[in-house]
Parts: sequence; structure tokens; C-alpha cells
Amino acid sequence: MLRQLSDEKKMDGMMEITHWYFFSWAHQALGFIRLDMSEYQEKHEVAKLIGSPPGYIGHEDGGQLTKQLKACPNAVVLFDEVDKAHPDVLTVLLQLFDEGRLTDGKGKTIECKDAIFIMTSNLASDEIARHALQLRAETAELTSQRYSNNIGDAEMVERVTISKAFKENVVHPILKRHFRRDEFLGRITEIIYFLPFSKSELVKLVQKELEHWAELAKKRHSIELTWDKMLLETICEGYDVHFGARSIQHEVERRVINPLAEAHEKQLFTKGSTVHITVEYNEDALQSQDSDKSATGNVKLQVRNKGKAKDYVM
Repeated sequence: MLRQLSDEKKMDGMMEITHWYFFSWAHQALGFIRLDMSEYQEKHEVAKLIGSPPGYIGHEDGGQLTKQLKACPNAVVLFDEVDKAHPDVLTVLLQLFDEGRLTDGKGKTIECKDAIFIMTSNLASDEIARHALQLRAETAELTSQRYSNNIGDAEMVERVTISKAFKENVVHPILKRHFRRDEFLGRITEIIYFLPFSKSELVKLVQKELEHWAELAKKRHSIELTWDKMLLETICEGYDVHFGARSIQHEVERRVINPLAEAHEKQLFTKGSTVHITVEYNEDALQSQDSDKSATGNVKLQVRNKGKAKDYVM
């Protein structure tokens, strides 16, 4: 089984699904192998992958891939950013993907037919992002029409599969132009595309990120963090489709974690405090439809310590 992931969310979704595959197959897979293909941009670095031939330095050490596959022939293998690898490196992978075996620098064949190979790539990421936004809007419209009983289920299925032409006419030519070989693309079982987050997904993502920081604050500083829905929605406004989940992580750090750290350094709260985080807007920003809420809102910390409550606008 072979997967290539093209993603407008960069590496976050890719890594998540790779780990999901690993844990889903944990009862069969013995290990997880990750190779950063940006380290294989030169022709001679094929030897680093499968091992140096006899007479060359490092022959006895073996290759980074073959050595690990020999120990874990049914592992989940991630080729991270495969588009950065030298074409000769991809040539070595043809045998691996087609027959499930690989010959190392010592001439020994490693059988790994039960391994799962996943490749990640940012090729066509901008095109996918633009098309995905269109798909998201179309899906929202279809959902609205469905609940209004204005469209049948059969017609909805037809309209949802509109992206097939995009795959064939936009994405595939980009992949072919980069890899320059049909035999490599022909060995890919499936390409998975990551669409932009919906509003509900963004709220869940922000909630998860805040819960992570709240757990750290509780564990390291005995500080309890809480927040309201307005904060979640404000951070969601900072989402960038081209940077994906990372843009949410950066927004949480910029809008929440940095002000908390600043307040802690100023000793505005100490151990045992409860800090409720919300957002304060002026009336002009709330009434304006053109204003960017993620930029105009000010983070407000409501600190309760030993029964005393104080508000701080950061």
C-alpha cells in the first residue's frame, strides 16, 4: 500500500495521518521509520539510503533505509517531502514500491511486502488551497440546499465529485512535470488531499491547543486556565489556509501564551491562581463588518487569587 499526501496545510495533517496509520496497524507493524528526503538531494546520496557498494567508505555500515527495513520489514515508512529528493533516489524506490523488496549495497535483498509506505509533498499546494476553498464553499451550499429539500442525494453525489477534473487537469500535470516519469506516479496507490478546515473544525483545533497549554500551566505552575467562546472565535479568525494548523498554533502563542507569559513575569498572578481568558473589543470594531477581529480584539485576563479578582487587558 502506498500513499502520497499533497497538502495545503503543510506538514501537520500529513504527520497526523501517518501516526494514525502507525497506531491503526500497531498490532501488525513493528516500528515507524521516518526519512527526511531533503537530505537526499544529491545523486551520491543514494548510497546513504541503501548503503555504499563494496570498496567504498561506509560499506559495512549499511543504508539508513535498508538497515531499518531489515529490522522492521512490516514497518510504517514515511518519506517526508519526497519532491526534494534526487531523481536517482526515486529510481531506487521503484523496486520497493512495485515488488515490496529492496537490494542494499551488499547485494542482499530485503523483503518488506507488508510495509506501508507514505510519501508527503507540497507540490501544487497553492493550487490545491484555492480549489479546496471553492470546494468548501460548494459543500456548505449543498448542505444548506439538502436540508431545504432542494436537491436530491444522487445529484449531491454528482456535484461533490467535481474535483476529479481538477486532479486530472491540474494536480497530475504538476506531479508529472516535477517527477518526469510515469512509472513513479503509476506506483502510487492513492493521493490524499487535505482541504481547509471548516469553522467547527477550527474551533475544535483551537480548543485542543488551549487545553494543551492549560495542562502545562496546571502541571508546571499550578495555574488554572479557562476561556470563553469569544476567545475561540477570535483565534479562528487568524487561520491562514496556506499555513494550516500551524497558523492556529502561532495565533494561540501570539494572542494567548505570550500575554500570559508577560503577565506572569510581571507577577500579575502567582501559583494557585485561576486565570480566565477572554477578548475585549471596542464598539466600533464590533459594528464594523470590514474590521479584522483577530487584529482588533485585546486579550483580557481575569485573575482570581485567594478570593480576589482583578482584570488585566494585555
